[in-house]
Amino acid sequence: MAYSKAANQSAMKYTKEKQKSILLKIKKDDFETIIEPAIKKSGLPTVTYIKQAIYEKIEREKNM
Repeated sequence: MAYSKAANQSAMKYTKEKQKSILLKIKKDDFETIIEPAIKKSGLPTVTYIKQAIYEKIEREKNM
């Protein structure tokens, strides 16, 4: 089922109002040799893995 124009506009409005994008640049070699294998091993989508890593770091730093 294709999105209607109204549904597409609604989704774009929600994204603009409720979400924030973050540009993340990582050396290609580091990503391919360190990060990507860890993400694949976890079985999680890349975005979910990165979000969890961010939240875990925040929690660790709260307890310092």
